[in-house]
Parts: sequence; C-alpha cells; structure tokens
Amino acid sequence: MDEREPKWYEQARKGPFQEEKFTASSAEQVMRRLHAEAEPSRPRTRQRLRLGIMTAVIFLVLAGGGALYLNNGPQDGVNTAGVTVPAEEQTELSDDALKKIAEQLIRKQLGRDIPFKKLEHVQNTENVQLEYREYSKAYALVGINAKTGETKHYTINAALDPEATDNTLIDEARDKLLELGYKGNFEVTGSTLYVDYGRTANKSIQVQNVITAADAAINFANGVFKAAYFDVELNEVSEEMKQTALQGLRLISGGGEEQLNRAVRIIIEGMPEEITLIYGPVENITTAVAFNYATGALLDVYDNSLSIIDTTDLKYTEEEEEQLLKMDSAKLRSAAAAIADKLYGIRLEEDYRMDKNGSRPGVVTFESRSGAPAFEVSYNLEGSIYSFIIKRDSNTLY
Repeated sequence: MDEREPKWYEQARKGPFQEEKFTASSAEQVMRRLHAEAEPSRPRTRQRLRLGIMTAVIFLVLAGGGALYLNNGPQDGVNTAGVTVPAEEQTELSDDALKKIAEQLIRKQLGRDIPFKKLEHVQNTENVQLEYREYSKAYALVGINAKTGETKHYTINAALDPEATDNTLIDEARDKLLELGYKGNFEVTGSTLYVDYGRTANKSIQVQNVITAADAAINFANGVFKAAYFDVELNEVSEEMKQTALQGLRLISGGGEEQLNRAVRIIIEGMPEEITLIYGPVENITTAVAFNYATGALLDVYDNSLSIIDTTDLKYTEEEEEQLLKMDSAKLRSAAAAIADKLYGIRLEEDYRMDKNGSRPGVVTFESRSGAPAFEVSYNLEGSIYSFIIKRDSNTLY
C-alpha cells in the first residue's frame, strides 16, 4: 500500500479476534436468536447469516463459542468431575435402559425432564446418541456407550423464566454490567444454561450462563465473565459517529435518512470493544453500522433490506443463487472498489484480490496482498452491494 493507508489498518490488523473462539455453527445459532421474536423459523438461514459481524457480535455474547442448540436455559447443580451413570452389566443395553441413563442425566442437570425425540446407533462404534427436545424450551443430545452405559458426551440447554433464575447469578450479572458502564435497571427477562461435556481433550464440563434483559445480556463461562452487550443512550453517541454512519448507509443503499433507534455497546473479553448503531424498526433489524468503540473507526455497514431474496421458496432461492454466482466479477469489483475508497480510503482494485465464494452465493471476499484487513461484501441480483464488513483476523463468524 502507499501513503493513503489509513491509521486504523494496524489496529484492525491486530484484532479483535486473536484466536478462533467461535464457529460457523455458533454464528448460525446466534442469528437465530437475533430474529427469534421478529419472525418464525425458516428453512434456510443464508439471508440471516448475512446480517454480518456488526449484528452477529452483539448476540454472540448470548452464546459464547460452544455448540449451540437453544438460546435459553436454567442452571442446576453441575458435576464438574465428569459423568458416568451406573448400569447393569450386559452385552448391550436395551434402548429403554439407555434412555433411562440419559434421562437420569438430564434430570440431574436441569431438575426436570425433556421430551424424548429419537435414539440413533452411531455406525461402526458401540455408541448411541439420544436426542431430547422441547421446542424453544429445552434440548439435549447425549452420547452413551451401548455396552458399558458410560456417558461419552452430552450437550444440554433449557429455558428458564425470570422467576426461576438464580438470584445470586442475577446479582453478579448486574454488578458486572454496572462495572462495564451499563446504566439501566437490568430487569431480567430470562436466563440460559449451556452445559457441554466430553468434547474437550481433558473431558471437562463446559458451562455457560447467559442472563438477559430487554436492554442487556451477559455471559459467564465456567463462572468467569466472557462477554456482554447493553444499550447506550443515543445522546451518548457522538455526532461525528452518527454522520459517518449515515454517510456509509448512503453509499450502500442510497439512503441515509433512516432513523437511529438503538445503540448497542459490545464487550467481549480479550477483544476491542465495539458499538453498533441500529436503524429502522427495532423488531426487524435490517440496517446497522458498527464502529470500534475506543477509536470510532468504521467497521461494518449493512442494509439487509436490499438482499431481495425470498428464503421461504427453496426452489426459487436455488435459481437466484445460481444467478448470483454468475454475476459479472468485473462489475462487482468496480462497485465494491467505489464504496471501499469512500468508506475506508483503500484501493480495492489495486491492492486486493477478489474471491467469489461458491459456497455462499452473493458474497465476495477481498483479500489484501499487503496484509491489510480483508473485507466481505454482499450483493443482490441487481449487482448492488448491500453490506461491507471487515473480517476479523482469525474468525469471520461464518
């Protein structure tokens, strides 16, 4: 790069993700959480995945980095020494005996039962997997050795109403949020427990608690603070940041007159803090702009309303995805370069190579030849770009 290289390059190059903490599965489940109250579940999630880092990070604090199946749940006593449930010695336990083992385990962790869904024998092993599910309320997946009855692994999540959330946990959550700068009352709307066992080298139990209010949420992993988000007053957002956000939206969508309705501060342990400005209806987040909280550097600009793909029609969506893959690369590069130059002061056409992601139609990645931060760009069937997102160093959240 030349003398035009912006000062934020070095800082962006260093973070925010110093190690791979989240997975593609995590991101998908977080997006599901984001839209849970705004719209019903749909068969395809590609459009929601493109909400981008600026909204994904907000709700990653609700999930942490584990395998996520449900985003609400209570905490009951957790045995951190591992789990093995005694069973009668026999050549192979019956399905009923295996179910009994799993259900005893679930009851021990949650203090209640979850409806049984299915039992599957894992091919070429002595293990079985038992799945339990209560839609939107509880989920469990338990792996057991069918001969010994030993619990090999399990993941359990379940929903907990505010009244049933542990008061000590609420107090700890409130104190930590106040320490971080939160100014609300933290009126708890629910909590979450994620318990995962047998997936680490030392076979330890991983426990995550999420306590949620309408304007905040906080995540403790094995009792240690991991991440949080909370609303900040709009008058606390600088006018310079507001103007930069509107300029970015004008470049992306031709808009820029949208109403700023929410500002959310995101704090993830070990990462630079971010703030996301959310525009339009709060019940259906489609438009947002993210910044580095400390420096005010622009990170992401996104307007999902321009994606114009109906994810409810599978056949039609596949046809549209084919069209997106066939979009003229030179046209996309030119459109992205014009926006990148004005948003970030960089020269995509000179310094970046473009990768049109076959597995993710409608998304192209621009990787720098000189080590500057990479970008992911989303475009629609008209070739119009509707999101510009800086890829964090070691994790794209996809």
